[in-house]
Amino acid sequence: MKLLSFLYLLTTLSSLSACSQSSSQKQKAETKPVQHIGGPCEGCEAVFESPVPFDELSWVDTLPDYHEPGPKMQISGVVYQADGKTPAKDVVLYIYHTGQDGKYTNKFNEKAWGARHGYIRGWIKTNEKGQYKFYTLMPASYPNSTALKHIHPTIKEPGKNEYYIDEFIFDDDPFLTTESRNHPQENRGGDGLIKLKRENGILIGERDIYLGRNIPGYPAASLQSGLAIGSNCPAFDPKHLSGIDMGKRTCPMCKYGYGQGIMVWFNHTNLDEMKTFVQRMESEMKQRGEKKFRVFMVYMNPSYKQNDATGQAVLRNKIIKWCEEQSLKRVSMVWVPSPVDEETCGIYEINAEAKNTIFLYRQRTIVAKWINMAYNEKTISEILKNTEL
Repeated sequence: MKLLSFLYLLTTLSSLSACSQSSSQKQKAETKPVQHIGGPCEGCEAVFESPVPFDELSWVDTLPDYHEPGPKMQISGVVYQADGKTPAKDVVLYIYHTGQDGKYTNKFNEKAWGARHGYIRGWIKTNEKGQYKFYTLMPASYPNSTALKHIHPTIKEPGKNEYYIDEFIFDDDPFLTTESRNHPQENRGGDGLIKLKRENGILIGERDIYLGRNIPGYPAASLQSGLAIGSNCPAFDPKHLSGIDMGKRTCPMCKYGYGQGIMVWFNHTNLDEMKTFVQRMESEMKQRGEKKFRVFMVYMNPSYKQNDATGQAVLRNKIIKWCEEQSLKRVSMVWVPSPVDEETCGIYEINAEAKNTIFLYRQRTIVAKWINMAYNEKTISEILKNTEL
């Protein structure tokens, strides 16, 4: 009789274990994406290890460490669709981080990715307003290191595969340098740098997340930016950091709108990825003549939230030096105050969530437009084949 009871118990436990192991696989199969985006992402599939089915997740979660000793923290925000305005519902956010010892502790015999990510992790699904919120303790830096305190996030949108966005990092981190403060990460999903304030003994922080922002392979069609083809290019008065008008405030359209040209409005800080592009444009301007073809690279100062006047001056000098390194004597790199400046980006209807918005104009009229293009030979060929010699 005891042997039969033991065999029954063993069979039951085996069955429960099999169910637990298959739930993650089932959840992954049910949310199979239409296309792959985001590039390689080691450990992102941990999002499917949620102990609660996706359709039952709440928009609020309390991580397992919250009631342990340590600095308590509440993080909240809104997840927006690629247009940067529409709240995105039913988006799953998976998060994990180190404990107070700076380690990813396997406290409860976690399996699969949980064995590496540790027990301090959680799953949230945005509500109808795109909101999310979680409670946890402030993570610690890795032992004997100067690594920033951080929280790892993974996004799982309906109809798309899982992908990572910028880590949650913190404005008061003692290891946060001026350089990393101005350009901390890749700006995937928007800036992950959070400014904390203390209320009733709890650290409070907010971060809004923008789907598709700087995510490789993200469908550009869902992201709208820039004036429509056929629109007239408005006047604006940017500071020129290279080209014939270097050091001056000159309206590109007022002075050069009579011909044809390209304007690249870009909202990222990685200038080096544009080397091939700007050098080719410099060559095209030299060959065609500046009266027939002009190129303006409009730097929208994506770090404007972290930069004071002094910081902006330092950044402008870095851009000027970069332009000199590329030998830009004809291509005009121009500076506007921010991606949401109404007198520049606003009148061109630039979407701050777009990595770049490229216009081809003739006699001040927009004749072609591209959004979120890579700065490679394919893009160069696509743009140039639309120009008139």
